[in-house]
Amino acid sequence: MSETRFTPLFFFFLFISIPITVIHSQTINDERTILLNLKQQLGNPPSISSWNSSSSSCDWSEIYCTTGSVTELYLNEKDINSTIPPSICDLKNLTFLDLTLNFIPGEFPITLYNCSKLQFLYLSQNYFVGQIPSDIDRLSSLISLDISANNFSGNIPPSIGKFPVLRSLYMHQNLFNGTFPKEIGNLSNLEELGMAYNPFVPMEIPLEFGFLKKLWYLWMKGTNLIGEIPENFNNLSSLQQFDLSINNLEGPIPSDLFSIENLTIVYLFKNHLSNEIPREINALNLVEVDLSQNNLTGSIPEGFGKLQSLRFLNLFSNQLTGELPAGIGSLPLLRDFKVFQNRLSGVLPSEFGVYSKLEAFEVSENQFRGELPENLCAGGVLQGKREIDLGFLSTR
Repeated sequence: MSETRFTPLFFFFLFISIPITVIHSQTINDERTILLNLKQQLGNPPSISSWNSSSSSCDWSEIYCTTGSVTELYLNEKDINSTIPPSICDLKNLTFLDLTLNFIPGEFPITLYNCSKLQFLYLSQNYFVGQIPSDIDRLSSLISLDISANNFSGNIPPSIGKFPVLRSLYMHQNLFNGTFPKEIGNLSNLEELGMAYNPFVPMEIPLEFGFLKKLWYLWMKGTNLIGEIPENFNNLSSLQQFDLSINNLEGPIPSDLFSIENLTIVYLFKNHLSNEIPREINALNLVEVDLSQNNLTGSIPEGFGKLQSLRFLNLFSNQLTGELPAGIGSLPLLRDFKVFQNRLSGVLPSEFGVYSKLEAFEVSENQFRGELPENLCAGGVLQGKREIDLGFLSTR
């Protein structure tokens, strides 16, 4: 008698005949077990008491599933006060993890290296300490990383520049007291960079930062920056919001900075910048400009009087001379205007108060002459406003 054999084709049809719903059901049950174990390892926080074995984990408010598998985990503001368990990476399809606003202690959780598909990692506002590991780039799929508002210290390692698809990087409000690497300039897809409020050793801005062509948000306020702003910052064509305030920068403002067309916010206040404000103002969507408390000289560019979206202009405590641009009094959205402590002269444009509803208007300690524009007083335009300083001008 001949022996009956199953052909490989038969096995193929046998395999695909297993209902996909059965596979999904097994995945959901397995992941529910993983999550319930995770809950226990986290100390059973009351905030996730709704996690139980009688309901599908995909129905829990902290969980988001894709095709029946857990892909996103929202554990922000859950009063978690223990370290992150390794079992969290048993969720093999996890791409998004939010642990912000908890009390998680310890060093950077390298256990997350085993979450091979992780793309979005938010660890801000916890109690993390120590240095960022030199092999942090093992989280190679990250698109967004936020470790802000913790107690990380030391140097930021060069490996932070090895993330091939990283778009946003937030490291502000830590205790970094070493250096930050020029390799950040290698993050060719980076769009947002926040490093503010860290006590780095005094450092110049690396020229490589000027290579971040997709960067639209740069926040380096209060980071002990010294030297000049690199001239190649003019090449940051996507830049919209730019804050290098409260540092020790010196020298001129890059000549074409205000020619970056998408620019809306520029904060360079409280530095040691000198020379004239760049003459070319082609960023017509500017909303807020603060160049106060520097050593800027020359006149205020006429282009500032053409910015129809401008709401906030602070140029006080410089060495500016000349008259105010005529168009500046006609800006329809201007709310905050401060030019005190300069050497400005001439008369205030009569249009002030006609088109805009000023909430702060400070022009004292200059060499203005004449009377206060009539429309600033007419109809109580200045009444009840939060900041008014007219210096020696007459109000009729």
